[in-house]
Amino acid sequence: MRVRRNSWTARPRLLSFRALTSRIRTNSRLRSDGPLSFPTLRIVAKGICKSFAAPVLRDVDLEIPPGCIHGLVGENGAGKTTFAKIIVGLEDADAGSLLLDGQPYRPANTADSLGAGVAICAQELSLVDDLSIAENILLHISTSSWARVRRKSAHEKTSTLLDLVGLESANPRSRVGKLSLAEKQLVEIAKTLATDAKVLVLDEPTSALTAPQAERLHGILRDKASDGVSVIYISHRLGDVLSVCDRVSVLRDGKVRLTEECGALSEKALIREMAGADADFDALPRPTESSAPPHLSVRGLRTSRLPHPISFNCQRGEILGIAGLAGSGRTELLGAVFGLDKRLSGSVKIHEDGRITEVRNPRQAIKCGIGLVAEDRSKDGVFRDQTLAFNVTIAGLGGISDRTGRLIRSKEASTVGKLIDALRVRSNGVHQKMRELSGGNQQKSMLARWLHCGSGLLLLDEPTRGVDVAAKLAIHEELVRLRDTGITIIAVSSELEELQSLCDRILVLSNRKLVAELLRSNWSQQEILAAAFSEYAREDEPASVAVP
Repeated sequence: MRVRRNSWTARPRLLSFRALTSRIRTNSRLRSDGPLSFPTLRIVAKGICKSFAAPVLRDVDLEIPPGCIHGLVGENGAGKTTFAKIIVGLEDADAGSLLLDGQPYRPANTADSLGAGVAICAQELSLVDDLSIAENILLHISTSSWARVRRKSAHEKTSTLLDLVGLESANPRSRVGKLSLAEKQLVEIAKTLATDAKVLVLDEPTSALTAPQAERLHGILRDKASDGVSVIYISHRLGDVLSVCDRVSVLRDGKVRLTEECGALSEKALIREMAGADADFDALPRPTESSAPPHLSVRGLRTSRLPHPISFNCQRGEILGIAGLAGSGRTELLGAVFGLDKRLSGSVKIHEDGRITEVRNPRQAIKCGIGLVAEDRSKDGVFRDQTLAFNVTIAGLGGISDRTGRLIRSKEASTVGKLIDALRVRSNGVHQKMRELSGGNQQKSMLARWLHCGSGLLLLDEPTRGVDVAAKLAIHEELVRLRDTGITIIAVSSELEELQSLCDRILVLSNRKLVAELLRSNWSQQEILAAAFSEYAREDEPASVAVP
C-alpha cells in the first residue's frame, strides 16, 4: 500500500521575493566561492511501464545528471507526455522505479512532486482564464501572511517573472482570458519558473512561441542548467532540441530507441530514429488564373482588434500563408474572416458559381463552406470528454444521417476511420475519448472535422502545432492534395520554414497591420522577418520622421 504524505510535508518549496530576484540576477554565473557541487545523477528512471487501452511505455530507462538539458522526442503517441506525467505525479507507473538524488521517488500528485523540487510546464495549459496573471502565478508562490494575501508583494514577484520571460508590457492584474495563446504559454512558463525546482519538465514549451520568444526561453534554461537545475525538454521542433539540449533520447512505440549527445546528431538522424523516414517536403506551386474571380475577397476589414483596414484576395486552389510575430493580429484576422468578431467596417465575400455571398457571422461562414481550425484546440476546438467520432463529425452530422436525421453509426465509423487513417491519427478506435489522445492527434482530428464537412475554404491557425515530424509531413501532403482539388487554404504558422515550403503566397502582418505580400518566386526568411518587425520599429521613430 502506498502511503501519501500529509499536506504539510507535501507543500512545495517556495522562493521569497529576495531569493527570487537574487536568483534571476545571478542565474548565468557560478558562485564566487568556487564550482557548485552536485550529486552524480539527479533523476533515474528504471523499467517504467504504463498502459491504457494499449501499452504506452515499455521498460523506459533514463538517467539525467544535474545541470543537464535532456531532450525527449518521438512521434505523437510515442509516450513522451505520459512519461512526463509520471515524473510529476499526474500518472502512476504500472511498473518500474524512479530515483531522485539517489532516493526512491514516487509522487502521488503534483503537490508531492513540487515538494520534492520537480515542476512541470504542461503541453495543455493549466491557467484559469477568469483569474489575473498574478493570481494564476500565486497558485505556486506563497505571498500570504497568516490568512492575508500581500498583493503588493505578489504583483512585484509577478512583474519580475514576466520581465524574465519577455512579457514586460503585461499588467499582473490583467485577466488571463484576455491574453493570446503565446502570452498564455509565457505565463505558464513563468508560473513554472516561480517554483524553486531542481527538475523542470517542459512539454512543448515553444509550440505557440515565435523564434525570438523561443530563443529567450532557451537562454533562461541554459542559465538554470548552469545553476545545476536538470531540465527534461519535450518538443517536436527538432532544431530547438538540438540547439538547447545537451543530450536527447528518442521514444518510439513506448521504448527508448536512442540516447546520444546532441552534437553527434542531425535533424535527419532524429527523424530516421523517430519515424524511419525523412521529412523533406516542398510543395510545388500551382499556377492560379489571375483573371479568374477570387474565391475569397476581403476589403477594408476592421474590428476592435484589427484597427487598420485589411484587404486581400485568395484564389481558388491556393494556399495563402499569414506570417507575423506573436500578437501581430494573425489569429484575429482568421477570426474576423470567419465572423467571430464584430466588424467595424469592410466586407468578407465568397465567390461561388457566379454568386457573391457576404459572410457576417460563423453560421453564414459554415454555410458558405468555410472551416476554422483554432489555435487553442483545448479551449476552442475539442470536446475532451466526447469520442473521436463525435469530435470529427459534429460540424457535419448531415453527411452521416438518414433522411429523418437519425445517425447511421456504421457510416459514422467508416467515414471517421478513413479520415484518421489518412491523417495518421493514432488511436484505439473511433470511440476513444479525446482526452486520451496526445495533443498532436487531437490537432489532426480538428483538421479531419472540416475535411468531413467538405469545406471549400479552410482557415488553419497553427495547423501543425504540437505535431511530430512524420505527422506534419502527412498534413502538408494532405493540404497540397486538397489545394490541387480546388480547395482554398489560409494558414497561419509561427514556423517560417513551414510557410515557405507549403504556401503559394505569404501575407505579413506587423502590429496588426498588413505590411507585405510576398510571392513564392522572390521571398526569403530575412525579407519576411524584416516586414514582421517593420511596424514595431516605426513606433520607436521620432514623430517627425516620414513613413514611406
